[in-house]
Amino acid sequence: MSSLAASLVPEVIKKLIPYQSARRIGGSGRVWLNANELEFPIHFDNQAKSYNRYPDFLPHDVASAYQKYAGVETPVLAVRGADEAIDLLIRTFCQPGKDKIVVCPPTYAMYEFCADALAMETIKVPLVGDAFDLDSQGVIQAAKEANLVFLCSPNNPTGNLISQAEIIKVLEGTQDDAIVVVDEAYIEFELAQNAASLIAQYPNLVVIRTLSKAFGLAAVRCGFILADKSVMDFVAKLIPPYPMPDSSATVVLAALSETGLKQVEENTQTLISTRDWFIGELKNLPCIAHVYPSSTNFVLVRTHSGEDLFAYLLKHGIVTRNQSHDPALRNCVRITIGSQSSMEEVISVLRSYPTQS
Repeated sequence: MSSLAASLVPEVIKKLIPYQSARRIGGSGRVWLNANELEFPIHFDNQAKSYNRYPDFLPHDVASAYQKYAGVETPVLAVRGADEAIDLLIRTFCQPGKDKIVVCPPTYAMYEFCADALAMETIKVPLVGDAFDLDSQGVIQAAKEANLVFLCSPNNPTGNLISQAEIIKVLEGTQDDAIVVVDEAYIEFELAQNAASLIAQYPNLVVIRTLSKAFGLAAVRCGFILADKSVMDFVAKLIPPYPMPDSSATVVLAALSETGLKQVEENTQTLISTRDWFIGELKNLPCIAHVYPSSTNFVLVRTHSGEDLFAYLLKHGIVTRNQSHDPALRNCVRITIGSQSSMEEVISVLRSYPTQS
């Protein structure tokens, strides 16, 4: 099983020698003149910290802190957001113009975008029914023609979680064919259902995480890849010389501290309570045809045919995400959960929505 990654990775990646930056090569000394940096910083706007030196070529302290938080012993790689993780995995295990990936729409569009950008085909196995259930057998069958399978759990934009039993079914059915990537960007809202603990048993599993959602660090650009060593050895070859600035690493370490994690947990519980209240209020509104269950920090709602909820909210200064471009999500709007007062404002505006007679 451990040879699956090696069997999928293109020969050019196997032969690739990682770029040998000054920090990667390392060394010890008294005077540092190896990286063409300014030896002394220029302080702009009276900032206290100096930024003239390149950061470590890999932020090991950040990866170690996240490994502890995730409760895994498998390798963890810090990257610049989950989007870079997606791009890295596709570039590592797929050849342009030859290999394929599998996605389950409606889902996060970045998987297909990255594949398209590299001239790779995307096989689509749509989610099934009104509950947007995973077609696990369809995924397993499609994986025979692909190198990577992307599962988003909880899924964006539908908000539903893929059960661990379904993920295991896919892992077992694909273990000789493809690497299964489970994108857990929203997992803090259903942390007990995470798939990271399965990596030790299923080396064909890769988990993507981010600090952009529940941690509230979208501007910091920090995500993580959790994977078996057989997978990570190849992914690490493509990491750019300095993947994370020191300023971001400092914030991330504070967020992953005991105090930081407590703040995240408390804020997440507050947000979940607000979300559940909001869902309850939405169900009483005549303009709403259906409210989908959510395991995330957003809610997907469907209006009655012909009504434009997105435009109506925008007219009242409330910006949401129109999902109607997807055939499976006609008349659907995705609404992020904000503060209690913000969600009360949304409900107040929707109560005045001019429904068709």
